[in-house]
Amino acid sequence: MHAMGTFDGKRVLVTGGGTGIGREIAHAFVRQGADVAICGRRPGPLKAARDDEIARRDHMHIIECDVSDPDDVASMAARIEKSLGGLDVLVNNAGVDERGSLEQLELRAIDRVLNINLRGAIITTRAMLPLLRRSGRGACVLNISSTLGQIAEESSVAYCISKAGLEMLTRCVALDCAPDGIRVNAIAPGVVDTPIQDHVKGELGYQEWRSQMEHLHPMQSIGRPKDVAAAALFLCSPDADWLTGVILPVDGGMTAR
Repeated sequence: MHAMGTFDGKRVLVTGGGTGIGREIAHAFVRQGADVAICGRRPGPLKAARDDEIARRDHMHIIECDVSDPDDVASMAARIEKSLGGLDVLVNNAGVDERGSLEQLELRAIDRVLNINLRGAIITTRAMLPLLRRSGRGACVLNISSTLGQIAEESSVAYCISKAGLEMLTRCVALDCAPDGIRVNAIAPGVVDTPIQDHVKGELGYQEWRSQMEHLHPMQSIGRPKDVAAAALFLCSPDADWLTGVILPVDGGMTAR
């Protein structure tokens, strides 16, 4: 038996839940008593994420889904209704990155980033809102953005645009859903040590990457997935009942400058 958790009996979906921040958020919800579905395009990481949570493995459900495909997402919504009986919390975490300037990036690379990071959140939120509405007041959506939604960076045009759009989506949907009591917030992490950083680590070498990334943050440290997961639990909990349309920086002070 687990100790009573904040999310006992709650039903949660985390997109991109097989690795990195999504995986840590999914595990945090499971440990707090929730039934959690994680989705992604690759079955391997999803199964590994579920198998890692041995104590409450039967409370994790895996769904193969490409969030940029409306048909995939519609069938995922049906599966969630069938297996979980509804939905209380949606975490839009799935994300990819393609490095390059506007001229360097091929259009299909820009499309890939926008389709997953922004359009994916739009499609998934639309599909899940009827389930969230049925759960009533206290249901919520949490979008995982980035400090790059507010701070421009060289060779990151597609990613920056996608995250800026995600933050405006957060505010707009928060206003539209407020009459239903559904809250919509976002977290904007700074640099967090996850697989999305692997390409930069490869270019710089781990020690140089660590040194450069630490200097970006006034706290002189790189974020951990659990830092973001802790903020996610708070924003989705009853303690945050009056918070909606919030973009919460979890960034070691990066955006305070």
